Amino acid sequence: MDALTQFELFIIAGSLIGIWIKHQSDYSSLKGRVIALETDNSEMKEDVKLLLKEVQEVKLLLAKNQMQ
Repeated sequence: MDALTQFELFIIAGSLIGIWIKHQSDYSSLKGRVIALETDNSEMKEDVKLLLKEVQEVKLLLAKNQMQ
């Protein structure tokens, strides 16, 4: 096998650095998306809890009307 020249070593090192930077960029992007989805999920859970509370209140009002 032929020995690698300095130019080829620089190309390999540059490629590895480029791959690492791309990986970090993609990781940061995905991490941001996960945080956004988790926030949306918690907001939805709060809305569902509020809706359940309101439905229970309506059920109580209907039960009171049936008794009278």
